[in-house]
Amino acid sequence: MAPIFVSLACAVWSLILMLVAAATASVQGDCSSNNRCGNLIILEPFQIVMEQGTDTHCGQVGFQVTCQNDTPYLGYHRRINESQYPIPLRILDIFYGNASLLVADTRKLGDLANLSHRDCQNYKFPSTNTSSKIALPLTISPVNKNLILYSCAKPPALAEGLEERTCGNSTFVARVGGSYSEPDNSGRYFLEGCDVIIVPTLRGSGKLNATNYEELISTGFLTWQATLRPLPVAVSRIDILYAISGSNGTGRKTMLIVVASVVASLLLPCIYVLVWQRKRGKLPFYLCICDKASRRTEANIEALIVSHGSIAPKRYKYSEVIKITSSLDIKLGEGGYGVVFKGIIDDGRLVAVKFLHDSKGGGDEFVNEVMSIGRTSHVNIVSLFGFCLESSKRALIYEYMPNGSLDRYIYSENPKENLGWEKLYRIAIGIARGLEYLHHSCNTRIVHFDIKPQNILLDKDFCPKIADFGLAKLCHTKESKLSMTGARGTIGFIAPEVHSRTFGVVSTKSDVYSYGMMLLEMVGGRKNVNSVAQKSSEKYFPHWIYDHFDRDDGLQACEVSTENEGIAKKMSLIGMWCIQILPMHRPTIIWFWKCLTEV
Repeated sequence: MAPIFVSLACAVWSLILMLVAAATASVQGDCSSNNRCGNLIILEPFQIVMEQGTDTHCGQVGFQVTCQNDTPYLGYHRRINESQYPIPLRILDIFYGNASLLVADTRKLGDLANLSHRDCQNYKFPSTNTSSKIALPLTISPVNKNLILYSCAKPPALAEGLEERTCGNSTFVARVGGSYSEPDNSGRYFLEGCDVIIVPTLRGSGKLNATNYEELISTGFLTWQATLRPLPVAVSRIDILYAISGSNGTGRKTMLIVVASVVASLLLPCIYVLVWQRKRGKLPFYLCICDKASRRTEANIEALIVSHGSIAPKRYKYSEVIKITSSLDIKLGEGGYGVVFKGIIDDGRLVAVKFLHDSKGGGDEFVNEVMSIGRTSHVNIVSLFGFCLESSKRALIYEYMPNGSLDRYIYSENPKENLGWEKLYRIAIGIARGLEYLHHSCNTRIVHFDIKPQNILLDKDFCPKIADFGLAKLCHTKESKLSMTGARGTIGFIAPEVHSRTFGVVSTKSDVYSYGMMLLEMVGGRKNVNSVAQKSSEKYFPHWIYDHFDRDDGLQACEVSTENEGIAKKMSLIGMWCIQILPMHRPTIIWFWKCLTEV
């Protein structure tokens, strides 16, 4: 045993020394000892990165600064498709006292440069919102205003505050809106037939014209540190020691060697114990648990592939997923589940790549989503093209839905003008058709458990597709009843029996309840519900709408015109039937689907 241990110890020590040398070379090659860029002093937590660096471990992620021609930019050069270009957020000022900074989206300046010329037909409309370049721990401050830019195929009906300029075959429109922190900005400022992007700006007053877009953008906007997750103790101590020893390369190299020595002295006895226990077949209990959990996750993945056979979703490597998203270039959204980026796969199809946060239970929700949605093939169910699982890295690759989710339209100020009642009605029918497929027509019955507007995606023709199967349950028997522990779903859409079994058994009727609540949301919309609540003591919208059926004003308080009241009333009646407390009193999905499709 002793010779083996000595050889292992020597190998580990050599590896540590090589890692120290590599880390030191990386720090020396990518980090700049200078703390000034132009007139701006760069202090911790920010760190200047050498301009030629293509990837770096210098400084904390999100606080790296590239200095180009004495101009500081947030971020460092990224290599995409064998070409280099920086993240174009120019730093105008840093306020260390209140942990905030002022930046300007300079790429927008280049895109809109030709607007100030008499012949502006060659102007380039920006492709992404500024928020796609901001990630935690930085967020956009709510003191900013919205500069909303439109590119329209035909001149829209100009509302108050809109400024129009014709450029070749398209029309450029702009306006200044409300606070940048308000939710659903893109849905709120929707104009039919127009592409829209939103740029934050500190100067939101005054009349817009084609000569001061550049001025509005170049004055910048404030970002601020919403949250800074605490560093591990060892890392915090290293940072303090760096500050004491100075910012030169020698101090950092010395510190790295000291830290490596301490780590090695702690690791070598542990390695000896693990090797000895491994040989005896007796690993510590907690290591056995972790090992079993890891093997269980891998076993689930392999079982998934075997069970699907030739129709299994494609499994991608993490490096392939990064390439698909062009190194995480265009962010579509972010939530509690993770972050979604836009990408393109080898056959040219656009995709949405969802990177999941570390999940509990050994990745059960991830495997559950792949196994459930991988069994489906329906026009009203979002398609899963592939997945990635490498250690803690998990990603799902879906078809790209250009019109986003349903909530951005029904919760906007004028949802009926954006979509129209007939289109809303067709969307309701499409969702019902998708649920009917999951509950009855799919090879294995699937109960979704999280039907809500945020999980309904819309393609280019506004055809609805049910998404996000992370909470779904498979029902392998002919009966629709399910046995489960714990509640699942979103507050406001969860059926009573999911929360407490005293109301009945959990079944496909639980999805019926969620669908009914969503129908009522489509009729009322959250902003309309709030305005109704201010005028009435009935703050619960289903109660309010029930009381208004027999009144002369009908549903006009919900901005329903007389000619569309029949559609709204039908959706409301079906919605209220679906949200009855006891599951036995609710209709089946087939019943209300037929009711919706009847002329």
